[in-house]
Amino acid sequence: MKKELKKQIVEELTQEFTKEVSVFYADFKGQTVKELEALRKQIREAEGKTRVVKNTLARIAFANNGIDVDFEENNIFVWGEDQITLAKILVKHATAHKDSFKIKGAVIEGEVKDAAYVEEVSKLPTKDELLGMVAFMMKAPIAKFAWGLNKLIEKKEQEQ
Repeated sequence: MKKELKKQIVEELTQEFTKEVSVFYADFKGQTVKELEALRKQIREAEGKTRVVKNTLARIAFANNGIDVDFEENNIFVWGEDQITLAKILVKHATAHKDSFKIKGAVIEGEVKDAAYVEEVSKLPTKDELLGMVAFMMKAPIAKFAWGLNKLIEKKEQEQ
C-alpha cells in the first residue's frame, strides 16, 4: 500500500472515528463473503458504516482523536451514531456465526469498552422502541378513563 493511500485512509478514519461516534470492532476470520455482505447490508440500513482496515492505520486514526486502543489480528470496524442498533446487529450476527465472528470491543463516547459491554448495550431498547413505550404510557390514562366512562354508561343504561 502506498504512503499517500495510507495517509488518505488515516485522514478519513480520523474524521469518522470521533468521540461522537460509536466504533465497534470484531474478528471476522472464517466469514464468507456472503456472510460479510449480509452484515454490511444490515449496517447500511441502520445508517452505519463498515470497513476492514489495517490495525496500525486504525490505531493512528484513534490516536489522532486522543483515544488509545490496541487491536490484534484481523478486524472489521463498524461505526455510526446509533450505538444500540449497531450493537444489536453485531450481537445477532455473532450469535448466528459463533465460530467465525467474534466481537472484541468498542470505542463509545471516546472510551474503550469490552465485548461484554457491547452485549449489554445490545439489550437496551432502541430510540424507536423507547418512543413507542412513551406513547403507550401517555395513551394509557386516557384509554383507562374512556373505558371507565363506557362502563358507567353501560351501568346507567342497565338501570333504566
